[in-house]
Amino acid sequence: MTTGTTTQVLVAGAGPTGLTLSVELARRGIDHLLVDAGQAPAIGSRGKGLQPRSLEVLDDLGVIDEILTNGTVGLPLRVYQGHELAVELATATAGGPRPGVPYPDLVMLPEWRVEQILRDRLAALGGQVIYGAALSAFAQDDGGVTATLANGQTVRARYLVGSDGGHSTVRHLLGTTMDGHTRTDQVFLVGDVKIHGLAGDASYAWFGEDGSYLAVAPLPNADSAWQYQASVLPGPDGAVAEPTLKLFRELFGERSGRTGVTLSEATWLSRYRFNARMVRSYRYGRVFLAGDAAHVHSPAGGQGMNTGIQDAYNLGWKLAAALAGAPEAILDSYGAERIPVAAKVLAGSSRGFESVFTLKGVRRFLRDHVIFPLIKRPAVMSRLLAMTSQLDIAYPDSPLTLAGGPRRGPKAGDRAPDARGTTPDGAPLRLFDVTRGPHWTLLGFGAETTQPLATLQGPHVSALQVAGSGRTGSPQALIGQEAPRLYRARPGTLVLIRPDGHIAVRTDDARVVADYLDRILSPTRAAATPSAT
Repeated sequence: MTTGTTTQVLVAGAGPTGLTLSVELARRGIDHLLVDAGQAPAIGSRGKGLQPRSLEVLDDLGVIDEILTNGTVGLPLRVYQGHELAVELATATAGGPRPGVPYPDLVMLPEWRVEQILRDRLAALGGQVIYGAALSAFAQDDGGVTATLANGQTVRARYLVGSDGGHSTVRHLLGTTMDGHTRTDQVFLVGDVKIHGLAGDASYAWFGEDGSYLAVAPLPNADSAWQYQASVLPGPDGAVAEPTLKLFRELFGERSGRTGVTLSEATWLSRYRFNARMVRSYRYGRVFLAGDAAHVHSPAGGQGMNTGIQDAYNLGWKLAAALAGAPEAILDSYGAERIPVAAKVLAGSSRGFESVFTLKGVRRFLRDHVIFPLIKRPAVMSRLLAMTSQLDIAYPDSPLTLAGGPRRGPKAGDRAPDARGTTPDGAPLRLFDVTRGPHWTLLGFGAETTQPLATLQGPHVSALQVAGSGRTGSPQALIGQEAPRLYRARPGTLVLIRPDGHIAVRTDDARVVADYLDRILSPTRAAATPSAT
């Protein structure tokens, strides 16, 4: 990168959020730069769980095989009260993939590995991360953003995205702050250490009578490394102990009561307080915030890395559309859609934190005598897992969602479920095989949709006819009963799916779809307007 570089999008911060955005832009051919203040990739495990909806995103980005190969599914959690086992919790559904949901379970994978996989994908698309390139200043005008890096280099971009974490420089330079609260009564030490002498067939959590907490989780394909977490109380002067391997060993022995277990080779040591904070806006002219730069919250529920990945996935295709000539207003939908999601995640993680990590009083009693006994029940645990899967995220109030449609089945704004079937020739086919990529997808149910599909498909819209059985009139078709059943679609139904897998329009009138595409994508859309059917 040289002084005076010009690009379309400057992305500051190469964690999972920035890398997801960079991959999304790269596969669309959008010229951009991804810079990071660090001298090299981060090494800590940090977030270590990928939720089902994020797995669908990573499938679309072309890295799901690497994620599943390197990750672990179904690792149980053994919860102890004191030194006594209270419950062993299943973290995977019993039935595996089911209709509409190809990846129903949390995948354990350290954040550094997720980043590595995304960097490799970015490299395959011709991109790279520029390390040692901290952002030091920027100014924006009607045409774009001029940014200055700490080494004196300048970058001129149409848009700037701050994906640079909870201590975001971009957010600081904007002068905006996060609203919310920080818990000061507890601090959590966290790190990656090697553990020997403890069975690696589960994760472990110990809750002490004194309100203390300790947890360790084996990291998949990480050479015997485990993630370690422990709560500590600030001293009378507010001072907090530094995370060290020596302290980790002491706390492990005291809280687990285990002997014969050794901790060694700490590769990452850190600490954090519980925060529940977010910004009021995700867009500031030509500058956007995403991931932890926009919202920070408790790790309870494993939502942080996932919410950032999905922020980037939501923003990427909209930036590409705006750069191709779509109305700038499409970018306002990013905040309109993602801010309510973050607010819900913050509220849920706060409730989870209060329920699990409370030190005393009624909440502590309820945790020990109500919550722990309840989660022993498989139905209760399944419900909890479903609540954190993020498969129910929807954008019904988005300016990109055309209201209306049936009372039953997926509606406009909902996630579009996967469906299994075959091609007309009998080869296996999934709906996600067709939606995968940077395009919009128009589903037409039944032979009645042959003409609308032919007219509406174009450079940005892939058409797929869905039929329960038999031959179809369209060159691309999904044959089988699963899609009509999951979508509860009668013959003649048209379902327009956005590039990020959410339903934009559900109607039986082709003119409605054509008008929508002209309004949202013009002048990027090259398909003709059809006559009424």
